[in-house]
Amino acid sequence: MSEAKGGMSRRKLLIGAGAAAGLAGATWVMRNRIRTFIDRKTVVPSFSATPPLLAHDPVHDKATIHVGKGGGPAANVDAVLAAVGGMGKVVGVDDVVVIKVSAQWWNQGMTNVAAVKRTIEHILEIPGWKGEIVVIENTHFRFLDKAVDDPSRGLTRAWTAPSVRNVDVPGWTKLGDLIPHFAGLKAPVSFVGLVDGGGSSLAGDPWFDPSHAHGVYGGDDRGPIRAGELRDGYHWSFEHVFRLRRSRVGHAQTPLTWPRFTSPRTGAIIDFRDGVLRKDGDKLVADGRQLRFINMTTGNEHGSTGFTGACKSPMGLVDMSAGALGTHPKARGYQSVHYFGRTGRPHPERDPTWRMAGPLAYWNNQVRRADLYLTCCEWIAVTPKAGYDETDDMRHHAACAQQAGHIVAGVDPVAIDAWCLRNLMSQFDGKHAAMMKLDDPDSKASKFLRYFRQTAGWGTLDPALVTVA
Repeated sequence: MSEAKGGMSRRKLLIGAGAAAGLAGATWVMRNRIRTFIDRKTVVPSFSATPPLLAHDPVHDKATIHVGKGGGPAANVDAVLAAVGGMGKVVGVDDVVVIKVSAQWWNQGMTNVAAVKRTIEHILEIPGWKGEIVVIENTHFRFLDKAVDDPSRGLTRAWTAPSVRNVDVPGWTKLGDLIPHFAGLKAPVSFVGLVDGGGSSLAGDPWFDPSHAHGVYGGDDRGPIRAGELRDGYHWSFEHVFRLRRSRVGHAQTPLTWPRFTSPRTGAIIDFRDGVLRKDGDKLVADGRQLRFINMTTGNEHGSTGFTGACKSPMGLVDMSAGALGTHPKARGYQSVHYFGRTGRPHPERDPTWRMAGPLAYWNNQVRRADLYLTCCEWIAVTPKAGYDETDDMRHHAACAQQAGHIVAGVDPVAIDAWCLRNLMSQFDGKHAAMMKLDDPDSKASKFLRYFRQTAGWGTLDPALVTVA
């Protein structure tokens, strides 16, 4: 209708609608800022409280771990697998085996290359074996110039950065040297670098690699896999959210995430929760083979949790963009696993960062537990009493490198981490030794393992219930 007849023109109507939308948006922003302010000011004491040490069941909580030491990483793998009863006790003749390594950092920050090589060889040497192996890791970095369907676009950081420690294979310098070696043997072994689904506000950080020669932090903004999509990527489940009261008005909350990827060698589709799949028209169906998961991590001091080892290692299997500091719209209001214990208050060093044990334990129960852990502690990182030049990360720095010469194997990550803390990390009296003392219930490592066990409902911290074989 026209203005002459007392109506409202389309132009004025659109202007009014735009103004209303702008006011609504400004109101939402202001409300969100107020809520964030209150959230930071009203953090509840229970969020930082030391978790209880739950009583152990003397029968149910018995655990066995296997220790190889002093022979070098390859020989130590031989020793622990012999104690297990051979790799055939873990892997069937036609199984698909996924080996997860630690590769976000190099030198003492990565899984020992010789140990990974020897573990793969043990699988290939199983009599009559006809399965396949896929070695994976989400370093949370990617190469920008590689195609979205290139499995090597996430093989960044320790895969390409040269190391002087934790290689131990003559003539090799990096984790990526595994790739041409097994290709040359025509062995059924392939390598996939997982990539997060969302971008990150930390993408521009140098990460001790200012030229980004070894990858750029963050995912590719494709977002999570949508219902019915058959592509590789990450699932984000907002029906399965790990949530803990943080303040009077808010919760720490992290959606459950897990990867789906394709074997470059055979085209088998591996969903970390649902197993080995194949395409059947417009659906994915089970292909009948078993998925076996071997988790090969390293043991190091860690400023947020006291210790990083078997329990923390699924950090390389979750999607770190599914929450702060991810930039995808669906991440709004959530914490990624690594930031689960953050409060946003001043003095972040006082935050209960060990709370990340909760969503990690939840992931184990909801997605998949490893069939075998191999914690490779050949070279480990410990901050020396005098400190070090922090222009380099402690997981690279020579001043922080200590040779422990062990591999610890088993199926209970809590028992493995506890043994490593009591028997390996304790021998290095570093600057932050106090945060790794398990006899102190208030140390970061104690809180982390207690909370992991409390959330998971399993795991053995009592050394009297652990047999070392």
